This record gives sequence, structure tokens and C-alpha cells, in this order.
Amino acid sequence: MDQNKIDILQRALDRQIAARKVAEKILEEKSIQIFNASIELKQVNKKLEDLLKEKTGEFESFYENIFDAYLIMDLKGNVLKMNPIAIELFEYDLKIEDLNVVDLISKKDYGYAFNSYKELLEKGVFENFKSKIITKTGKERWVHINSSLILGKNNQAIAAHGIIRDITETKEAAKLINSQKEQLDVIVDHSLYGIALVKDNKIVRANKKLQDLLGNSNEEMNELNFTDILSDKGFKYYQKQMSKIKAREIDSFVFEHRYHKKDNVAPWLKFDLAAVRDNNGSIKYKTVFIEDVTYLREKRLITEMINNIAKNILGKNNIDEIAWEIAKNVSEFLGTKDCAIYLINHKVQTLEQIAFFDDNVINTDRFNLNIGEGIVGSVAKNGKSEIIGDTSKDNRYIIQNMIRLSEITVPIIYEGRVLAIIDSEHIDKNYFSKTQLNTLESIANLVSLQLNNAINQRERNKIEKQNMALLYELEKSNNELQEYAHVVSHDLKSPLRNINALMSWIKEDNQGKLDDSSLKNFDYIDSTLEKMEALISDILDYSKINSQAGRDDKVDLDELVQGIRENIFIPDHISISVLSNLPVISGNQVKLQQLFQNLIGNSIKFSDKKVGLIEIDVVDIKTHFHFSVKDNGIGIDKKYHSDVFKIFQTYTNIKESSGIGLSIVRKIVELYNGKIWIDSELGKGTTVNFTIKKETFGAVSYTHLTLPTIYSV
Repeated sequence: MDQNKIDILQRALDRQIAARKVAEKILEEKSIQIFNASIELKQVNKKLEDLLKEKTGEFESFYENIFDAYLIMDLKGNVLKMNPIAIELFEYDLKIEDLNVVDLISKKDYGYAFNSYKELLEKGVFENFKSKIITKTGKERWVHINSSLILGKNNQAIAAHGIIRDITETKEAAKLINSQKEQLDVIVDHSLYGIALVKDNKIVRANKKLQDLLGNSNEEMNELNFTDILSDKGFKYYQKQMSKIKAREIDSFVFEHRYHKKDNVAPWLKFDLAAVRDNNGSIKYKTVFIEDVTYLREKRLITEMINNIAKNILGKNNIDEIAWEIAKNVSEFLGTKDCAIYLINHKVQTLEQIAFFDDNVINTDRFNLNIGEGIVGSVAKNGKSEIIGDTSKDNRYIIQNMIRLSEITVPIIYEGRVLAIIDSEHIDKNYFSKTQLNTLESIANLVSLQLNNAINQRERNKIEKQNMALLYELEKSNNELQEYAHVVSHDLKSPLRNINALMSWIKEDNQGKLDDSSLKNFDYIDSTLEKMEALISDILDYSKINSQAGRDDKVDLDELVQGIRENIFIPDHISISVLSNLPVISGNQVKLQQLFQNLIGNSIKFSDKKVGLIEIDVVDIKTHFHFSVKDNGIGIDKKYHSDVFKIFQTYTNIKESSGIGLSIVRKIVELYNGKIWIDSELGKGTTVNFTIKKETFGAVSYTHLTLPTIYSV
């Protein structure tokens, strides 16, 4: 065999060997795949077996743990199997005893039960079977049963099964709910509030209280829409708030408005409305609680009105302003837009209309009446409040600008005297109530003091104007009198000086020629001229007392008394003692010196003892200083004590006395808000007492802390 063939055979062999290896490789791989597939098949079978067991367990678990009682029975009613819930419900255990469903049925329900069982056999199912069952221990339970047949081959019924739900508690709850509903109906019907259930705009239910509030029968309520019971103002507010409820901005709101009933009574009603929504948030119903707040509202308005009047008239003393506040607030409270205030003039027996409130406008056209005229005049006369329900039947009624059929009139009385009248009218009959009358009487009592003060203030203002005019005239007269006094004193003194000069010339010209009698007459004329000049000077001093009453000087009374001692003549037998430190006061130096000098001078002038004593003392009596000037002179008879301070009154024969000195003293003391009096006994001496009010002089200080000073000559 040639080499060529051998090569060909060799290549063929090689190809066979290579092909065999590939086939072996493929066979090996397929064998592995088959083996792995066999293993996987075993695993799948195992999983199927496990899944079957799992599903069987789940079914058994479902059967054992079903929420309601479950049983299987044959077609004769013998129970074949029950779950634990059924065992607990019926109290039977099939492991130890047999059970037929007939044993569970209440005798009263036998007929109903057999009819239902017949329906089950005919239709294969019955539903919503409700009956009472009797458990093994005799307990009664209400159950709800749904049952169906179990079909075998050829759709033949072989058994039946059913789900039994214990509805005993549900039944009792429903009974309780019905009972509570009945109770709720009683509560609603006897509620103190009106209650309405509104669907859309229709009142679907209204309790008895609401019918009474609105004055409608139950049949009339059924025909009403909710908005029918709202006023125009209330309807506008209702629409506005309902738009917010629909937009889910709010769920409830409260408002008040006045409802006019068929009998013309108009109570104020408070509406508390709430929306009841369904699961989607849409409005299903509206509940409305309605309360009569007329009394509460009036009580609130009364409080507000009293507070407003008290606040607005506080501190006012203008009668017109006080009357305006009363009329305005009373009109708003009564809702009349009409109220008048009349002021009584008892002197002329008339009433003057000082305020008339008409629709928030104060009317300046004043209407006057005589006391006893009209209803207002009658109340002014007898001081008793009145309500007139129908003025057309009262012949006292006076028409002003229009006829009004109701009138309420209340007097304002202070300390038993009628000062003014509050009067209000309304176009409707029987508009005013006893409560409103009581309220106005309270207002009248409240304002009576303030109004009386205002009336008194007005009278005081009139008197003050008159007094100002009188004071002006008096001041003018005083100025003229002072000028006259100066002129008169000057004119009187000039002739006296001329007479005195002529007398001197006559005496000089006739020296040695006049006898003793003529000379004595000349001496008498000289003394008379001196007394007359002193009298003129005293009159001038008396006229000056009211002028220059300034208090700008700090006057040390110790120094002032010492100065007087140094400037007047004090006889040797007279001593002056200051028993207490005299204060430093603010006052007029000249007038205070005039005061003390006149008193000290009088004590010296009327001293008749060999040893004359003058004692000056002061006592601090809180609001005043009490000064005294005591002497042991001739004294004054008690019957003259009340007259000694009158001008030109003198009770001695001493030629130096003009009868003006003590008058000047009294005038100075009174100028400084003090009092003056004397203690005196004829022949034993006199004490002149006077007081000076501290605050009249401002600051007071004591600068002398030494022992009392005794002045003697």
C-alpha cells in the first residue's frame, strides 16, 4: 500500500478518533444533564409534596381559625364537623357526642327553620337566616346563618355546610340603640334649646321647643325652609358663613338676630349651626341649636348702656351734654330711635325739652310743656313712671311730629324732687315692657345726682356771673371810696390845721390878756382838734385795711413786737411779757404791725393799775395759731363784749379813744382768715384772743429757742 493511501487512511482514522472524542464529550455532557434533570425532578416532586401538605395545612388552619362558627352536616342534619368557634358557641364536642342541628333550634323557630332547610335543598343555598338557638347548657343566642349544599359526582348533593355568626351582642346593641334613641328623642323634645335638623334648606325635623320659639305648629314647621326664619340681615350673614362651610374653611358658626313672630313678639334668637359631613366631606345635614337670648341680650345691653352713660357723663356738669348721652343710649337700648329729655323749671311750672334724639340726630328744636300737660307733664307732676300701650286711647297724648302708639315715661328724681323726665315713643302698640321700665328707672337713679350737680352748677354759674358783676362794682366803689377817704381826710385835716394855727395866733396876740377860763377853753379846743385829727387818721387807716393784703414778707413776730416797744411810749409802771416764742410767718409787715400795735396800745391806754401787766402768748392748734394779748386794765362789761369790734363803738371816757382801733384789728384778722374774741371782766382786765390760719401764710418756722422775753420800762 502506497504511502499516499496510508496517509489518506491515517487522516481518516484521525478524523474518526477526533469525532469519537467529540461524541464521547457530548454523551458525557448529556449524561450529566440527564442526571441533573433527574435530581431536579426529584426535588420538584418533593416540593410538590411539601406544597400539597402546606396547602392542606393552610386549609385545615383556615377551617380551624375561621372567624365565625363553621360546620358540615349530612343531608339529615347530623353534624359531621365543627371548627373551634362552633364548638365554643354550641358547647357540643363531636368526639364524645353526636349532634343534630334540630337539637340547637328553639322550638318557637321550628317552622321557620324547616322552611329554610327546604329552601336549601331546593335552591342549594339559603341566606340571612336569623334565629334564636339553644346551646347545650340552655343558653339562648341569636345567630345569623348562611348555608349551601356540598355537591359530589354528577352534581349530586352529598352534604351541606354553613357559616353561623353570633349576633346576640349586635342584637342587644341594636336594642340599646333603639332605647337610647327613644331617650334622645325625649331629651331633644324636652330640651331648653330649639333644635332643628336641616337637609339642604329644608327643616326635616324640629323639636317642640323650636316650635314654641318660632310660634309655629309641627305642620307649619314641615312646610318651612330654614332661611324662612331668618331676617334680611341674618340671611346675608348666613349665606356668607355657609360659603365658608362649603369651602371647608369652617364647620360651624354662631349668630344672633331678631325674629318677628306672628303675634308681633320679636325675641332675639341665637343660632349655633354645625355641618354634618359624609365620608367624602360633602354636607349631609346641618344641625342647628336655637336659643332665646332676649333676656341675656337685654341684660348685656343694660350693663353696656349703664357703663356707657356712667362713663360718658362722668365729670360733666353741662346739662345739655348729660341729657344728650342719656337720650342717645336709652334710644339705642329701646330700639326706638326716639327719646327726649325734659328739664323741669319748678319756679314757672314748665318742662323744657333739652335733648331730643331722633335716629342718631340731636334735634335742637325745643318743645316746652306745662307741668300736668300731656303724659310727660302728668309724670312730672306725680313723679310716677308710666307705660302707655296704646296712646290713641289716652286723651293726654300730645302729637308732635307723628303719631306713635306706644310711650314710656320715667321721672329723674333726686331727694324726692323731680328734676327731669325721660320719654320715648314707638310706632307699634304695646312695644315697651315692664323690664324696660325698670331699667329706665335704674338709669334715672344713676344720673340723678350728676344731673342735680349740673343744675346746681348752672345756677352757681349764673350767680357767679352776677357776683362777678357785683364784685366789679364793689371794687370800683371801694376804689372810689378809698379815693374819697383820702380826699376827705386831706380836706378835713386842712381846716383843723388852720383852726389850730388861728388858735395859736390868737393866744400869741392876746398873751396876758386872757383869763383862766378862756385859756382852759383854748386847751379844750386844742384837745378836741387833736382827737378829731386822730379820728380822721383812724378812719383813713380803716379804709386801707383791704388793700395791700400781700403776704410776700417773712415777718418775725418777736422782732415785730420788739420794734413796737421801741417806737411807742410805754409808761414806767407797765411791763410787756412774751410768754412763748412767737413764730416767723409770711405776711404783710405793715398790717401785722398795725394789728399788734393797736392791741398793745389799747392795753396801755386802758391801764388803771399801779403796776400794769401786758402778756403776749401763742399756742399752736394744728391748723391755726392762737394768739392772745392779756392786760390787767379797766376791763369791759360783759354786756358790751359782742359790740366792741364794731366801728365807732367805745365804752370809756378816755379822750384818746376813737372807737376804731378794735374794728381795725378785727378787719385785719378776718382778712387773714382768722377769728377774734375777748375775755374780759370789768375792773380786772381784758384778754383779746385771735387766730390766724397757718396755710393762709404759707411756710411757718420757729427761730427763737431762747427763754421768753420780758420787755419792761
